[in-house]
Amino acid sequence: MAFWHDSPLPDTSMEVGRVASMDPVALGRFPALRVRNYRLFWFGGLISNNGRWVQFVATHYVIFQMTGSAAWIGAAGFASFIPMLLVNPVAGYMSDNLDRRNTLLWASFASTVTSSLMVVAWVADIESPWVWVGMFFTRGVVAGLRLPIWQAFVSECVSRRHLHNAITLNSTQFNAARTLGPAIGGLVIGLAGPGWALLLAVLLTGPVIVALAMMDKAELHRPSGPPGTGAVEGRAILADYRESIRYVAASPGIRVAILTVTLISTISMPIVTQLVVFAEDVFEVSPFWFGVLGSAQGLGAVMAAPLVAGELGRVRRSRLQLAATVGYGLAVIMFGLAPVFWVGFLALGAIGAMHLTSASNLNSSVQLQVDDAVRGRVMAIYLMGVLGTAPFANLAMGWLISAFGPRPVVTTGGLLLVFGGMALFGTGRLQRLDVD
Repeated sequence: MAFWHDSPLPDTSMEVGRVASMDPVALGRFPALRVRNYRLFWFGGLISNNGRWVQFVATHYVIFQMTGSAAWIGAAGFASFIPMLLVNPVAGYMSDNLDRRNTLLWASFASTVTSSLMVVAWVADIESPWVWVGMFFTRGVVAGLRLPIWQAFVSECVSRRHLHNAITLNSTQFNAARTLGPAIGGLVIGLAGPGWALLLAVLLTGPVIVALAMMDKAELHRPSGPPGTGAVEGRAILADYRESIRYVAASPGIRVAILTVTLISTISMPIVTQLVVFAEDVFEVSPFWFGVLGSAQGLGAVMAAPLVAGELGRVRRSRLQLAATVGYGLAVIMFGLAPVFWVGFLALGAIGAMHLTSASNLNSSVQLQVDDAVRGRVMAIYLMGVLGTAPFANLAMGWLISAFGPRPVVTTGGLLLVFGGMALFGTGRLQRLDVD
């Protein structure tokens, strides 16, 4: 019963240091879920992200069926991520100057509209890959505005002492959706076709809108009055963004977190985009098993979540990041060399576990070191590390796989991750993550 109690735990300043040093298990593994606002946000996001992964499987299946080309899959990935790079300064400014909850409501509604356009395109039997790439671009604009605000809004839903737990749970719900969503997408495609999967993705965007609308605004943890009343109000977006870059440049721990996540994302994100190529050309399985393959990373992350939220919370962040980065690389190598489907599935599960560990660790490092006044803009810059290289990495991997085949390209990427993680630790950079 205590797990579902609505009242937040006492949050007096005298207790914060003592509670923060306690074993996470002593407070329950998931204390953030005791807070009603966060619980609404978490479950709404879980359902919404299931729809996102259903849509991911359906759209990439459609593109590959149209073109049979890994290069076109790479182009679709480029179109999805390049808008996030372009709108990043605007997203950070919006996060620190507008009401985050209201902005997320409008962005979630816009996501419903962009998903509906894909259903219309399927019903209209539009078979031009350029049209679909254009829709990916539109969806990317909405996602680019939404993601930094989503990340910063987590800190408004809970008190500071539950922030690490809330961040871990936020990553867990994303990966839980990655477990179920692709499998649902593959099953629906196999039984009824891509059109029904695209329609299901639209329907699944609704619950997060309801969850945001049901939140108690009085219980949100806003740093100093409503957004838009601080010192940054009315300033030019680019000037404001430059100031945020200077802040990051002067913060060694945040800088290292961004460098590390950039390395990992550059190599790992295109692999997810190219899973359809492995399913169709390497393992030669049906659309349903493509969906199952896509769910492996989420399954691995969900299985690792209790450990990440509990015992690993006591490990120094520098050592945890070394293990996560090197482990990530080894899992990628295992996937690249996988002789059969199930070995590939297990390798992707290991990738998911390493991804959750790394994402939670780096996100927590940034959120615990950043000042509240610049949180939204700094999270936008952090997401530049997550997404900034993705458009070009997707194009490059699509071309490289078309030229050399999927196995050598992915295996080489895994080796780069292993050496990169060891270099970051050996030069002392990862130790800067340990500062609060």
